[in-house]
Amino acid sequence: MPIRAVSDTVSINDIVPYFQPIMDLRSKRVWRYECLARLITAEDKTFLPSEFLYLIEREQHVKALTEAMFCQSARYFRHVQVPWSINISARDLLNDNLTNTLLSHLIDYPNPERVSIEISAASALTHPALMQAFVERSAEAGLGVFLDNVGENPGNINAILNMPIKGIKLAGGLISHYEQDEAVQDYVNNLLELCQARAISVVAEHIETDLLLESVRKLPIQYAQGYVFSPPQPNTPHH
Repeated sequence: MPIRAVSDTVSINDIVPYFQPIMDLRSKRVWRYECLARLITAEDKTFLPSEFLYLIEREQHVKALTEAMFCQSARYFRHVQVPWSINISARDLLNDNLTNTLLSHLIDYPNPERVSIEISAASALTHPALMQAFVERSAEAGLGVFLDNVGENPGNINAILNMPIKGIKLAGGLISHYEQDEAVQDYVNNLLELCQARAISVVAEHIETDLLLESVRKLPIQYAQGYVFSPPQPNTPHH
């Protein structure tokens, strides 16, 4: 759908979370959900963040969007004992007020350790000191942090793996190139060893085909996410 189909008058209220399961490959059950922003227009058309985020950024509503996504997701899962996460951007990482707001929501939240934030590896590598401060504050409050899109961009994430993070998500390209590319094999094998030594969970993401899923099953990776299991949906089976 062309980008111009998105109206310039996008309202934060029209943006809702869709939920995609992250599966435990051992138990074959849902381990947690990632909450992904979707814009639903008055005509019931659905847009991905890549199609509307530029409007949010232009109007400087990034903090408002992150807060709205967090609040809606928190409300949805409040009485369902299932872990969940939302994504935050580099811009969110720079916003101390936002961190305070998110953590304040968890003060009276049942089992706040169910809640996690996903930050792209690129953002974390660009702002290592801010990432360190965010992870440490989050860990104190029981909020988990996942490193997203690991391996999508070059960069040494060893320092981040020494922070108290909960998990990492391997970029889909790593799995699709694993069997043919020795450099990818070395990178992934080393990463898996480091994570195992630090008790950091590893998720293979963008697993869209049975063939990719077979590749993941050959590796010591317990969790996977992608269309082969389910696309993001407006509801979860628990609701």
